Amino acid sequence: MKKRTALVLLTAVLLCGMFAACSETPDKADETQPVQNAAPEAGIAEEETESPTPNWDAVRKEDLGGIVVNITCDEFDSNYYNVVDWDELSGEMLADAMYNRNRFVEEALNCLMEVSYSQEITKLEQSVISGSGDVDLTYGLLSNGGNLLQKGYLTPFNKLETTDMTKPYWDQGSQKDLMIMGQMYFGFVDFGFDHYDSMTVLFYNGALLTQYRLEDPQELFLSEEWTIDKMLEQLKAVSTDLDGDGKYTLKKDVFGLVGREYYFQPMQFASGVSLVSWNESERTFSLNMAEEHFVDISTAIAGVYSRANAFTDYSNYDQARVAFSDGRALYYSRLLGDFRQLREVEDDYGVVCFPRYKYDGSESSYYVQNPTTLFLPLVIGDDNGDREPDFNEIGIFLEAQGAYTYDETLSVYIENAVIGKGMRDEKSAEMVRIMMTNRSFDLTCAYNFPSIASNYAACVTKDGNFASTAKKLERNFNKSANKIVDEIEKNLE
Repeated sequence: MKKRTALVLLTAVLLCGMFAACSETPDKADETQPVQNAAPEAGIAEEETESPTPNWDAVRKEDLGGIVVNITCDEFDSNYYNVVDWDELSGEMLADAMYNRNRFVEEALNCLMEVSYSQEITKLEQSVISGSGDVDLTYGLLSNGGNLLQKGYLTPFNKLETTDMTKPYWDQGSQKDLMIMGQMYFGFVDFGFDHYDSMTVLFYNGALLTQYRLEDPQELFLSEEWTIDKMLEQLKAVSTDLDGDGKYTLKKDVFGLVGREYYFQPMQFASGVSLVSWNESERTFSLNMAEEHFVDISTAIAGVYSRANAFTDYSNYDQARVAFSDGRALYYSRLLGDFRQLREVEDDYGVVCFPRYKYDGSESSYYVQNPTTLFLPLVIGDDNGDREPDFNEIGIFLEAQGAYTYDETLSVYIENAVIGKGMRDEKSAEMVRIMMTNRSFDLTCAYNFPSIASNYAACVTKDGNFASTAKKLERNFNKSANKIVDEIEKNLE
């Protein structure tokens, strides 16, 4: 567990100079002449400049009385930013920005963060069961949510009186997809960065696009022509049996698409549909596997991912990365955070979202695969001695973290972590920003519906028996759905 006895003030360099996107450095003044500020002309008001940190300026800053915010977190994974703090400055741009942000917020609110790594869910459960309130927040995978909820171990974030979840630093897509009966058990606030790292994306090889004279997928997206059919044409165009042995293998041949398939949900959400949905007015979950429009979209997805295709291979993720790095794959399907594994790629590459079925006016969104999220325990401690659990203090802390991250630290993630070390052009940076604004989250993952996604995947890749498979899954699906609804309704009483 990390303990700190002193706070490190955020330097003026971080506040003013780290982000070139916020301001331009003026030309150096003539050092031989004194610099004088011209007085404004009479009757003309000085022009007001817009603050670069409007959310931080507006957020509530209250003395929290030295409380310790106890957070449990998974062990650091070098592939993804699944942590919320660091022990010290290291010279790594994003890690240092997070470290300085945390010390700055601690100073502003008079509080301390203590982060305990490994067994984060177990520690939350033990804290609730014992009633000790030792854990104030847990940063764990989304897929833990359903089990914790059904055990009655969670407090919804909307119960915090000191948070405003309509603010842009609270992810709006997660609330749209995962909020049930007005209750939001998943804390997707800009604090950690794994909910960005976990966006599903297509990396693409620029050299192959040029070699085969293919249309730029980013331009197709911007002109609303980036469809599954368009992508399919490109996949077929580049796939090549290089050694002429009549077999396509990841180690030797050229493929249109390699990487992870994510149960084909990225194309679902891009096309405006989802495997499972929630009806707020009727308070019911729906399994959409046999719905006609959903089946039409799934059939189009099968045209890309059917195991009979020679131009797509998702059998081995590591070999897929090697194939893309070697210039033998046009598209590589992975999470955004996988750019850290692509530094050896010699060809220029970019990023684009998954294509959609067709542009018919339906809403498109960008799928996030089982990201790390915050959980708020049912029981937390009273550090400031006011004889009340510190829920409102935690809300003030989260608002401050989210506001500062959104205004300042997020730029470091996009410009330095993602672009500076990975994707090589500003168009890809803009594509990432677009995807960040309208993300989607999976109910089957968040609420642990058994076997739904894997059975659907089998329909796509093998037999297409969507209706009969949905019928077989219906009983267990309804049983799980009723348990979730019952537990949430208990909290409403």
